[in-house]
Amino acid sequence: MSVLVTPLGVVGLIAVVYLVYIFANLSQRLGAVTKMPPYFRSFYVAMVLLSISTLARIIRSNPTLATQSSTGWLNSPTFDLAVYHAPFVVAVAISVGVAWRYWSWLFKEKLT
Repeated sequence: MSVLVTPLGVVGLIAVVYLVYIFANLSQRLGAVTKMPPYFRSFYVAMVLLSISTLARIIRSNPTLATQSSTGWLNSPTFDLAVYHAPFVVAVAISVGVAWRYWSWLFKEKLT
């Protein structure tokens, strides 16, 4: 089953990186109009962290397809946590926080 799902996980992460890139561009334009500080640069930090997570997913999928005894550390939970999960969680937290900073006015306008 993991052989079939592995490429889809990589494609999903690439889609998330592209989504954060779109948010960065839209937030940069909104910030230029409203003269906000350049918080949008944090989206680029999130994109780097998501790219690290994507590369870890690609590296991690290789032992899934061809298991070898020399790559045992790639299958360890510590590798997953340090190189895949932690950068992903930090990137999503940064993206949500910065997006909230730029786009929270939409919710305030809707309620009033």
